[in-house]
Amino acid sequence: MSQQDDLLKNLRQTLNEQGIDSFHVLEDLVPIEEQMEYFRYFDRLRRENSPFVRDEEIAILFSADETLERKKKSLSRLASIPDVGAYRAIETYHSSPLEPELFNWSSLSLVGSRIILSSDLSGQQQIYVSSGLGGHEKKLRFFGLFTTNDRQPLTDLQKEIVDREFRFQLQQADVEIEKFEIKDNYFTLLMLFPLNSNVRASINEAVNEINQYGNFLDPKFLFTNVKILSEREIDKLLEKK
Repeated sequence: MSQQDDLLKNLRQTLNEQGIDSFHVLEDLVPIEEQMEYFRYFDRLRRENSPFVRDEEIAILFSADETLERKKKSLSRLASIPDVGAYRAIETYHSSPLEPELFNWSSLSLVGSRIILSSDLSGQQQIYVSSGLGGHEKKLRFFGLFTTNDRQPLTDLQKEIVDREFRFQLQQADVEIEKFEIKDNYFTLLMLFPLNSNVRASINEAVNEINQYGNFLDPKFLFTNVKILSEREIDKLLEKK
Protein backbone atom coordinates (compact mmCIF):
# COMPACT_ATOMS: atom_id res chain seq x y z
CA MET A 1 0.00 0.00 0.00
CA SER A 2 2.74 2.47 0.94
CA GLN A 3 4.42 1.83 -2.42
CA GLN A 4 1.38 3.07 -4.33
CA ASP A 5 0.97 6.01 -1.99
CA ASP A 6 4.63 6.94 -2.58
CA LEU A 7 4.08 6.65 -6.34
CA LEU A 8 1.42 9.37 -6.30
CA LYS A 9 3.43 11.50 -3.86
CA ASN A 10 6.59 11.32 -5.97
CA LEU A 11 4.66 12.05 -9.14
CA ARG A 12 3.05 15.13 -7.59
CA GLN A 13 6.46 16.30 -6.39
CA THR A 14 8.05 15.83 -9.82
CA LEU A 15 5.28 17.75 -11.56
CA ASN A 16 5.52 20.60 -9.06
CA GLU A 17 9.33 20.81 -9.11
CA GLN A 18 9.49 20.90 -12.90
CA GLY A 19 6.54 23.27 -13.22
CA ILE A 20 4.59 20.86 -15.40
CA ASP A 21 0.90 21.68 -15.61
CA SER A 22 -0.08 19.15 -18.25
CA PHE A 23 0.35 15.40 -18.29
CA HIS A 24 -1.22 12.56 -20.22
CA VAL A 25 -2.46 9.21 -18.95
CA LEU A 26 -3.00 6.13 -21.09
CA GLU A 27 -6.70 5.35 -20.71
CA ASP A 28 -6.63 1.76 -21.98
CA LEU A 29 -5.36 -1.14 -19.90
CA VAL A 30 -2.08 -2.04 -21.60
CA PRO A 31 0.39 -4.37 -19.83
CA ILE A 32 3.58 -2.63 -18.71
CA GLU A 33 5.68 -5.08 -20.75
CA GLU A 34 3.89 -4.05 -23.94
CA GLN A 35 4.25 -0.38 -23.07
CA MET A 36 7.99 -0.84 -22.64
CA GLU A 37 8.21 -2.72 -25.94
CA TYR A 38 6.48 0.18 -27.68
CA PHE A 39 8.79 2.80 -26.17
CA ARG A 40 11.92 0.82 -27.06
CA TYR A 41 10.64 0.44 -30.63
CA PHE A 42 9.69 4.12 -30.84
CA ASP A 43 13.11 5.19 -29.52
CA ARG A 44 14.88 2.97 -32.06
CA LEU A 45 12.92 4.54 -34.92
CA ARG A 46 13.70 8.00 -33.59
CA ARG A 47 17.44 7.24 -33.53
CA GLU A 48 17.31 5.84 -37.07
CA ASN A 49 15.61 9.04 -38.21
CA SER A 50 14.64 7.56 -41.58
CA PRO A 51 12.60 9.94 -43.76
CA PHE A 52 8.99 9.04 -44.52
CA VAL A 53 5.91 10.56 -46.16
CA ARG A 54 2.91 11.02 -43.89
CA ASP A 55 0.25 10.17 -46.47
CA GLU A 56 2.10 7.04 -47.54
CA GLU A 57 2.22 5.84 -43.93
CA ILE A 58 -1.51 6.52 -43.54
CA ALA A 59 -2.24 4.52 -46.68
CA ILE A 60 -0.17 1.62 -45.34
CA LEU A 61 -1.98 1.78 -41.99
CA PHE A 62 -5.39 1.34 -43.63
CA SER A 63 -4.28 -1.19 -46.23
CA ALA A 64 -5.61 -4.75 -45.96
CA ASP A 65 -2.44 -6.13 -47.53
CA GLU A 66 0.23 -4.92 -45.10
CA THR A 67 1.75 -6.99 -42.27
CA LEU A 68 1.32 -6.28 -38.58
CA GLU A 69 4.97 -5.33 -38.25
CA ARG A 70 4.75 -2.80 -41.06
CA LYS A 71 1.64 -1.26 -39.52
CA LYS A 72 3.41 -1.02 -36.16
CA LYS A 73 6.05 1.06 -37.90
CA SER A 74 3.41 3.26 -39.54
CA LEU A 75 1.66 3.90 -36.23
CA SER A 76 4.95 4.76 -34.52
CA ARG A 77 6.09 6.99 -37.37
CA LEU A 78 2.79 8.88 -37.44
CA ALA A 79 2.97 9.32 -33.66
CA SER A 80 6.43 10.91 -33.96
CA ILE A 81 5.36 14.06 -35.81
CA PRO A 82 3.31 17.07 -34.59
CA ASP A 83 0.72 16.77 -37.33
CA VAL A 84 -3.06 16.94 -36.93
CA GLY A 85 -3.62 14.71 -39.95
CA ALA A 86 -1.33 12.03 -38.49
CA TYR A 87 -3.14 12.25 -35.16
CA ARG A 88 -6.57 11.91 -36.79
CA ALA A 89 -5.39 8.90 -38.78
CA ILE A 90 -4.21 7.13 -35.63
CA GLU A 91 -7.42 8.08 -33.84
CA THR A 92 -9.57 6.71 -36.69
CA TYR A 93 -7.61 3.47 -36.85
CA HIS A 94 -7.71 2.98 -33.07
CA SER A 95 -11.48 3.47 -32.95
CA SER A 96 -11.90 0.31 -35.02
CA PRO A 97 -8.55 -1.34 -35.82
CA LEU A 98 -8.46 -3.59 -38.85
CA GLU A 99 -6.12 -5.81 -36.83
CA PRO A 100 -7.36 -6.33 -33.24
CA GLU A 101 -3.80 -7.37 -32.30
CA LEU A 102 -2.74 -3.75 -32.78
CA PHE A 103 -5.32 -2.25 -30.43
CA ASN A 104 -2.79 -1.68 -27.64
CA TRP A 105 -0.13 -0.45 -30.04
CA SER A 106 -2.51 2.07 -31.58
CA SER A 107 -3.60 3.16 -28.10
CA LEU A 108 0.02 3.93 -27.18
CA SER A 109 0.58 5.65 -30.52
CA LEU A 110 -2.52 7.79 -29.97
CA VAL A 111 -1.42 9.11 -26.60
CA GLY A 112 2.11 9.62 -27.92
CA SER A 113 0.79 11.61 -30.87
CA ARG A 114 -1.41 13.65 -28.54
CA ILE A 115 1.58 14.54 -26.37
CA ILE A 116 3.75 15.64 -29.30
CA LEU A 117 0.92 17.62 -30.88
CA SER A 118 -0.04 19.31 -27.58
CA SER A 119 3.58 20.20 -26.88
CA ASP A 120 4.02 21.70 -30.33
CA LEU A 121 0.80 23.73 -30.17
CA SER A 122 1.21 24.98 -26.60
CA GLY A 123 4.98 25.31 -26.41
CA GLN A 124 4.80 23.68 -22.97
CA GLN A 125 6.44 20.50 -21.78
CA GLN A 126 4.14 17.48 -21.72
CA ILE A 127 4.75 14.18 -19.94
CA TYR A 128 3.30 10.70 -20.09
CA VAL A 129 2.31 8.90 -16.89
CA SER A 130 2.63 5.14 -17.33
CA SER A 131 0.88 2.40 -15.39
CA GLY A 132 -0.46 -1.02 -16.25
CA LEU A 133 -4.04 0.01 -15.47
CA GLY A 134 -3.92 3.38 -17.16
CA GLY A 135 -6.34 6.08 -16.08
CA HIS A 136 -8.76 8.71 -17.27
CA GLU A 137 -8.13 12.42 -17.76
CA LYS A 138 -6.02 13.42 -14.72
CA LYS A 139 -6.74 10.35 -12.61
CA LEU A 140 -4.86 7.06 -12.28
CA ARG A 141 -6.59 3.69 -12.09
CA PHE A 142 -5.98 1.34 -9.15
CA PHE A 143 -7.22 -2.12 -8.24
CA GLY A 144 -7.88 -3.01 -4.61
CA LEU A 145 -8.49 -6.39 -2.96
CA PHE A 146 -9.93 -6.46 0.58
CA THR A 147 -10.63 -9.56 2.65
CA THR A 148 -12.36 -10.47 5.87
CA ASN A 149 -10.56 -11.46 9.04
CA ASP A 150 -9.89 -15.22 9.05
CA ARG A 151 -11.61 -15.33 5.65
CA GLN A 152 -15.05 -15.53 7.23
CA PRO A 153 -18.05 -15.06 4.90
CA LEU A 154 -19.58 -11.60 4.81
CA THR A 155 -23.16 -11.34 6.06
CA ASP A 156 -25.72 -9.35 4.09
CA LEU A 157 -25.51 -6.56 6.67
CA GLN A 158 -21.71 -6.46 6.45
CA LYS A 159 -21.90 -6.25 2.67
CA GLU A 160 -24.23 -3.25 3.00
CA ILE A 161 -21.81 -1.58 5.44
CA VAL A 162 -18.84 -2.19 3.15
CA ASP A 163 -20.68 -0.76 0.15
CA ARG A 164 -21.93 2.30 2.02
CA GLU A 165 -18.71 3.25 3.80
CA PHE A 166 -16.38 2.78 0.84
CA ARG A 167 -18.60 4.77 -1.48
CA PHE A 168 -18.88 7.57 1.06
CA GLN A 169 -15.17 7.79 1.95
CA LEU A 170 -13.97 7.57 -1.65
CA GLN A 171 -16.51 10.11 -2.85
CA GLN A 172 -15.17 12.53 -0.23
CA ALA A 173 -11.69 12.13 -1.76
CA ASP A 174 -12.98 12.67 -5.33
CA VAL A 175 -12.24 9.04 -6.16
CA GLU A 176 -14.35 7.47 -8.91
CA ILE A 177 -15.42 3.85 -8.44
CA GLU A 178 -15.52 2.14 -11.81
CA LYS A 179 -16.25 -1.36 -10.53
CA PHE A 180 -17.22 -2.65 -7.08
CA GLU A 181 -17.65 -6.40 -6.62
CA ILE A 182 -18.45 -8.01 -3.27
CA LYS A 183 -17.91 -11.77 -3.06
CA ASP A 184 -18.27 -14.31 -0.25
CA ASN A 185 -15.29 -13.32 1.91
CA TYR A 186 -13.62 -10.54 -0.06
CA PHE A 187 -14.41 -7.60 -2.30
CA THR A 188 -12.60 -5.76 -5.08
CA LEU A 189 -12.61 -2.18 -6.27
CA LEU A 190 -11.45 -0.59 -9.50
CA MET A 191 -10.93 3.10 -8.82
CA LEU A 192 -9.71 6.32 -10.40
CA PHE A 193 -7.60 8.41 -8.01
CA PRO A 194 -6.76 12.09 -8.58
CA LEU A 195 -3.08 12.89 -8.11
CA ASN A 196 -3.77 15.24 -5.22
CA SER A 197 -5.60 12.62 -3.15
CA ASN A 198 -4.12 10.88 -0.12
CA VAL A 199 -4.59 7.26 -1.13
CA ARG A 200 -3.62 5.72 2.18
CA ALA A 201 -5.81 8.03 4.24
CA SER A 202 -8.90 7.46 2.11
CA ILE A 203 -8.65 3.67 2.12
CA ASN A 204 -7.63 3.36 5.76
CA GLU A 205 -10.48 5.65 6.83
CA ALA A 206 -12.98 3.42 5.06
CA VAL A 207 -11.55 0.24 6.61
CA ASN A 208 -11.42 1.80 10.09
CA GLU A 209 -15.01 3.02 9.86
CA ILE A 210 -16.22 -0.38 8.72
CA ASN A 211 -14.38 -2.15 11.54
CA GLN A 212 -16.33 -0.06 14.05
CA TYR A 213 -19.17 -2.45 13.21
CA GLY A 214 -17.55 -5.65 14.39
CA ASN A 215 -13.90 -5.56 13.30
CA PHE A 216 -14.53 -8.01 10.47
CA LEU A 217 -12.17 -6.62 7.80
CA ASP A 218 -8.49 -7.49 7.55
CA PRO A 219 -6.56 -4.18 7.86
CA LYS A 220 -4.02 -5.49 5.33
CA PHE A 221 -5.06 -5.32 1.71
CA LEU A 222 -3.67 -5.42 -1.81
CA PHE A 223 -3.60 -2.18 -3.79
CA THR A 224 -1.97 -1.94 -7.21
CA ASN A 225 -1.90 -0.02 -10.48
CA VAL A 226 -0.17 -2.85 -12.37
CA LYS A 227 -2.96 -5.34 -13.13
CA ILE A 228 -6.48 -6.50 -12.29
CA LEU A 229 -6.45 -9.86 -10.55
CA SER A 230 -8.71 -12.59 -11.86
CA GLU A 231 -10.91 -14.65 -9.53
CA ARG A 232 -8.51 -17.56 -9.93
CA GLU A 233 -5.53 -15.40 -8.92
CA ILE A 234 -7.45 -14.04 -5.94
CA ASP A 235 -8.41 -17.55 -4.80
CA LYS A 236 -4.76 -18.59 -4.93
CA LEU A 237 -3.75 -15.56 -2.88
CA LEU A 238 -6.39 -16.28 -0.26
CA GLU A 239 -5.28 -19.89 -0.03
CA LYS A 240 -1.70 -18.80 0.65
CA LYS A 241 -2.79 -16.35 3.34
